[in-house]
Amino acid sequence: MIEEVRNAGCLMSRFFLAMMLLGCTRTLTAQTEPENHKSPFQPAETLSVTDILDSIQYEASGTVVLDALINDKGDVERVEVRRDIPSLTEPAESAVESWKFSPATVEGKAIASRVPVAITFRPPMYYSDPVTLPALIPQTEEAIQAEFQPAEVTRAAIPKYPSNTYVAGSVVLEVTLSAKGKVEGEAKVLRDLPPLTEAAKDAVGDFQFMPAAYNGKPVESRIVLAFVFRQLAIYSSLLRRPPEGDPSLKIISQPR
Repeated sequence: MIEEVRNAGCLMSRFFLAMMLLGCTRTLTAQTEPENHKSPFQPAETLSVTDILDSIQYEASGTVVLDALINDKGDVERVEVRRDIPSLTEPAESAVESWKFSPATVEGKAIASRVPVAITFRPPMYYSDPVTLPALIPQTEEAIQAEFQPAEVTRAAIPKYPSNTYVAGSVVLEVTLSAKGKVEGEAKVLRDLPPLTEAAKDAVGDFQFMPAAYNGKPVESRIVLAFVFRQLAIYSSLLRRPPEGDPSLKIISQPR
């Protein structure tokens, strides 16, 4: 009788040990599966951009946010405004309409999608206070029903103006965002304007984003961040009469 009790106790101990090992295995599997899992969705990529025309007559500054609707050929079908600054939205839309993209894909098949674009117009002064994002415009019903929901800008930043230049113009970057909405790697430079490019890259770290989603699940995505550096106010009167020997002022005096 005593021997039978001992055998039963051993069997129970082995049973509980097996269950514990099975639980640990499932936990480890659950922890490793997301890391190995890759979404079938791959976001659209920006291939080429143009300058963003600006005027010294515009006194407004801040960040305009757009969604570019890209078809399965990579062409821009239309541009939807998500955050609006009336005097700045039109030149922003006009520029994005001419940009070139490669389409998003799902399991290798090209599909239509949206590419978010945030264009920050910097005030014409060395130092600038933070600028609040304009109110978010509700999505269209078509956008709400789409399988892919692009990333959203939740905080923007004004880049610093380098103290060793008079150059004005736009810098355009493409940034990869993780499924948590964090910037991954170094920004891809689509339009370079030294020495303003480094200032633009530095500003990216102060932005915040809500991640993109595909079929309700957060996914890696891309967003285009553009920065329009305006001619500093103290030099604006020189736009049509650049001093001789100053190549930087000659550059900005030319129509863009």
